[in-house]
Amino acid sequence: MASTLVVNVLDLLRRPGSQKEVSVVVKAADFDFGDSRLDDAADVAVDIELESSSTGIVAHGSAQVAWRSMCRRCLRPVDGAVIAELDEAFSRGVTAAVHHHGDTAGDALSETEPIVGDQIDFTLPVREAVLLAVPEAPLCRADCPGLCPQCGADRATTKCACVTETRDERWAALDVLRGKLDDAVE
Repeated sequence: MASTLVVNVLDLLRRPGSQKEVSVVVKAADFDFGDSRLDDAADVAVDIELESSSTGIVAHGSAQVAWRSMCRRCLRPVDGAVIAELDEAFSRGVTAAVHHHGDTAGDALSETEPIVGDQIDFTLPVREAVLLAVPEAPLCRADCPGLCPQCGADRATTKCACVTETRDERWAALDVLRGKLDDAVE
């Protein structure tokens, strides 16, 4: 895994309220994403701000990486960059519970990650955030007309002669009425 994402936080732990910034660029291969949307040769830019408290370390930041996939409607290649947000809490020793007050449904519990040997390894949190942020089914553009379901023509570049009437059987009774009303008007 990426050793550049292992951050020594001993100074922060000794001085509650102190801050530290981490900015690194790591190859995607170091995260072992195992996802065809992310190229192993791509760079992942990671920016994290750490702040110490009496109970541990709070980390806020982001990771930016390029992705590529296929449009879910027309199957053209599509790519972009994603910015994954990171918000993590770390404490010494075993995983501990942190109480967040002000929740209308009562106190909510959330897990903190352990600080091991005065160091925090951000590899797994960054990996998880990036995988969750990459679009599952992207579009090449918001109004992509997609492929014709009958002949397979790309509707963005070709007009096909296929008749594609979508009928919902739940409205069949109203279709009958529409036919009667059309006859009555003529």
